[in-house]
Amino acid sequence: MVRQIILSPADAADFFRSVLPKEQKEERVFVLPLDAHGKVLAKPILVSVGSEDGTAVIDAGAIFREALKAGADEIIVAHNHPSGDLTPSKADIASTKELKALASRLGVPLVDHIIMGSSSPASGGEFVSLAESGRLDGICEECKSANIKSGGRR
Repeated sequence: MVRQIILSPADAADFFRSVLPKEQKEERVFVLPLDAHGKVLAKPILVSVGSEDGTAVIDAGAIFREALKAGADEIIVAHNHPSGDLTPSKADIASTKELKALASRLGVPLVDHIIMGSSSPASGGEFVSLAESGRLDGICEECKSANIKSGGRR
C-alpha cells in the first residue's frame, strides 16, 4: 500500500473532507496521524462530536491517545464549522495553543489545525489552515524540525 504524503494544508483538507458528512449539523473533531516524513498512517480519526448546541470539545487527551495508538510521529487536527464561517473562535485558538504545548511535551508535533467549512462540492470545500495563517504561535521553529514550510512540506 502506497501512503500519501501531506505536502500542503489543501492535501490535509482533502483527507478531512472525505470523512465529513454532507449535512453538517454539529462540529466534529478529527486527528490525522502522520509518520515523521508526513506520510498518512490512517484515515482521519474522529475524536469528538458536538453536543446539543453543536459545538465539539477539542479534547487534547483524546486526540493524542488516538494519535499515539496509530503510531503517529506528528499530527494534523481538524474540525468543521457547520455554519460555514471559517473564522477561528477564541476557543479554537486556546485549544490549539493547548494542543501545541502538549504536542511539544510528547514529542509529537502539531503540524496544523485546519478549520473546515461546508463539505458541499458547490462551496469549493473551503478551509482555513491555522499554520498557514500564522495563528500557531512559534510554529516556525517546529516547522523547521518537522520539515514544514508555510503549512506545506519542503
